[in-house]
Amino acid sequence: MKKLMSLVIAAASLMVILSGCGKPTLTVSNHHLSANALAVTLKGKSNQKQVDYTVNGGTKQTVKTNSGAFVISVPTKNYQQTVKLSTDGKHQTVTVAKANVIGSYQKMRTTYNQGLTGAALPKKDQQLAQSMAKQGAQLKKEAAELKAGKATSMAAMQAKAQKATALQKQAAELKQTQAKLAPAMKKAKASVKDQLLPANPKDGIHNLIDTNKMTLRVNLSGDKVLGIAMMVPVNNLKHKKDLKPFIMSFSILTNSVGANAKHVLNKFQKAAKAKKSSSTTAPKFHSNGLLFSLGYSTSTLYVFITK
Repeated sequence: MKKLMSLVIAAASLMVILSGCGKPTLTVSNHHLSANALAVTLKGKSNQKQVDYTVNGGTKQTVKTNSGAFVISVPTKNYQQTVKLSTDGKHQTVTVAKANVIGSYQKMRTTYNQGLTGAALPKKDQQLAQSMAKQGAQLKKEAAELKAGKATSMAAMQAKAQKATALQKQAAELKQTQAKLAPAMKKAKASVKDQLLPANPKDGIHNLIDTNKMTLRVNLSGDKVLGIAMMVPVNNLKHKKDLKPFIMSFSILTNSVGANAKHVLNKFQKAAKAKKSSSTTAPKFHSNGLLFSLGYSTSTLYVFITK
């Protein structure tokens, strides 16, 4: 009788254990995720075959589990996002922080494309283009000051008119010089056409430049730049002839987002020298409110830019 009771108790205990194994589970590694350059990685575990989720109440999506784990990539936005997960009656909620806006895409594009085109000019034309840019900026400044100034006396009005005439003459001369440089600019632009930023890219995360020397991936929301990732093959950094174009593109990109290119490049070079292995992530550094993060794999160097 005692033996029979022991068997019954053992069987009952086994039933409890087995019934516990069958209950659905759903957990996440973090309920609050910080924004990054492109997309955040949401990790979780479940004993179910798949997990359903929505982002900000949007269309239901599904991710399959692999050995009890799942990973969801959520592109960062310039507003907070709520990810709701569910499977067989179990629920979890994760918030993704908003990304700060780096700046205007069109402004970045104009500065970047002009810089890259200018760098492709012969040296003497580069000097001329730089001189013209300074002259143009100065003329614009003087014209604004002239417009803002008030002339009350006859002498002051005459002086203002003379100044306006002189500025018009300088502007006309500058325009003539620009016309002479136009053929060289056209040729330079054609030589870097596959490296220029497009006029009207789509929203979201896309490769805007994709060559064998560099990939530039950007996270966009309308005209707002939320994050940038620059990817360069490590082999292109081993030889001086390949390193020079990278330094030039990186410097121009840095300037185009409003950072100090000289400061960033100096920090970048120090961080690159400090790298001991392909699995090490170099320290992060700042410039004019922007955050630059470096990452390495065995084949690629990653530069992430956020704010």
